[in-house]
Amino acid sequence: MTTKHLEKGLPRAGSRGFSLVEVMVYIFILVFMLVVVIEVVVSITRASRVISSARAIENSAVLSIERLTREMRLANSVVVASSTLAVHPGRLTLTGEDDEGDPRTVEFYLSGGRILMKENNVDLGALTESDVVVTNLIFQRFATSTTEGIRTQMRLESGTSTHYRTETFYSTSLVR
Repeated sequence: MTTKHLEKGLPRAGSRGFSLVEVMVYIFILVFMLVVVIEVVVSITRASRVISSARAIENSAVLSIERLTREMRLANSVVVASSTLAVHPGRLTLTGEDDEGDPRTVEFYLSGGRILMKENNVDLGALTESDVVVTNLIFQRFATSTTEGIRTQMRLESGTSTHYRTETFYSTSLVR
């Protein structure tokens, strides 16, 4: 190699370097790929939270409605005097007999945004999940000369401010 090449700062023959333009193009491509990957991760996280909220609401609704329907079928009657009907927050008191023929009272009520259940004045706990809030619970009684039943309306909410879901559920159950 001649001294002429070294004095002018020219690369040696056969050396491999990157020009400033090439480096800028590579950085741009890398940044673009990084932004795409971050967007995908954020999207997946957002979808996961929405699905989690929906699952919690549906599980709470299914459990509450299933238990209410089962207790209605086992009950002999609705105790209108101790129930709060047609307004929010509703309270439903049912009477019947257990398997041994002893009197049994079951209550469904709202406390702290959760549907709770009592049997013979013993609290059995919540029917809704802890991250679900019940914002509306209304029991409406209907009766004919041969049947008695309850129509239930409940609105359940779950999620954070950016991933919030609200669902309203209706159910109708007949006393046996």
